[in-house]
Amino acid sequence: MNTKRLKIIAIISMFIDHIPRIIPWQMWVAIADSLAILFPGKEELISDIVIDIIPGIMGYIGRLAAPIFMFCITLGSRYTKDIKKYILRVFTFALISQIPYILFIQSEEYASGFSKLEVTPFYKIDLNIMFTLGLGLIALYFYEKLKDKNKIIRLTPIIAASLISYILNTEGGYVYIIYIFMFYVLRDLSILKKAFIWIFIIIICRLPLLFHLLQINNDIMRALPTMRANTVGVYVGVFLTFFFNNKKTHISKIFKYLMYLFYPVHLILLYLTYLLFSNIF
Repeated sequence: MNTKRLKIIAIISMFIDHIPRIIPWQMWVAIADSLAILFPGKEELISDIVIDIIPGIMGYIGRLAAPIFMFCITLGSRYTKDIKKYILRVFTFALISQIPYILFIQSEEYASGFSKLEVTPFYKIDLNIMFTLGLGLIALYFYEKLKDKNKIIRLTPIIAASLISYILNTEGGYVYIIYIFMFYVLRDLSILKKAFIWIFIIIICRLPLLFHLLQINNDIMRALPTMRANTVGVYVGVFLTFFFNNKKTHISKIFKYLMYLFYPVHLILLYLTYLLFSNIF
């Protein structure tokens, strides 16, 4: 598995994850009702498949993306010719992507049935994942700069990046910073050791999410589907990175910038798709 293949898997899974999030719930119902006409007596089964199972499966697939992107950031920190230019490039595209990200998040909320008063104002929406990746990259840069220092001092950039991501509300927050760091420090272990250690990393890092879901729902059974997607799905994404061939792959400038541009462009396209659907339903 080389870098190109991992990145292609990541963007495809991200796109699959984002598609159902901007489809208005009325459209899911309409699709289910249309299919039910073709299969009399199976209305309830079809409704479950269309409204719950299909979006759920797409959500699981979508969870592969983030860990692969985080893994690729650690590769970039090791193989880039100029890490400072790399950091600048990541943050440049993070800024470019923020408005498309805001539009996507708000369209997702509208698609879920939120009213104008309930939709999150633009200034309260998290910073997109590229800000988190950029912070993780900076943390790794200074972590290596401090390689001659003791362990506590070396960990300072990781702790600082985690705090900044928490304060700025970047997507994934400190959990993603921890993932990036763990990808970096565990890179030379065997597949078996990494597979075992990552089980505990993901479970521990997802405990805050479980507590948050319980505060909202006060029901463990309602929290379980989200927890499963954010543990099992993420773990599968992490597992795919274990098969990286550990070789630097030549990536053309065109491919590199297409990868960066895909993020904001696909968010804009999904926002426009939502506008189209919202005029129909």
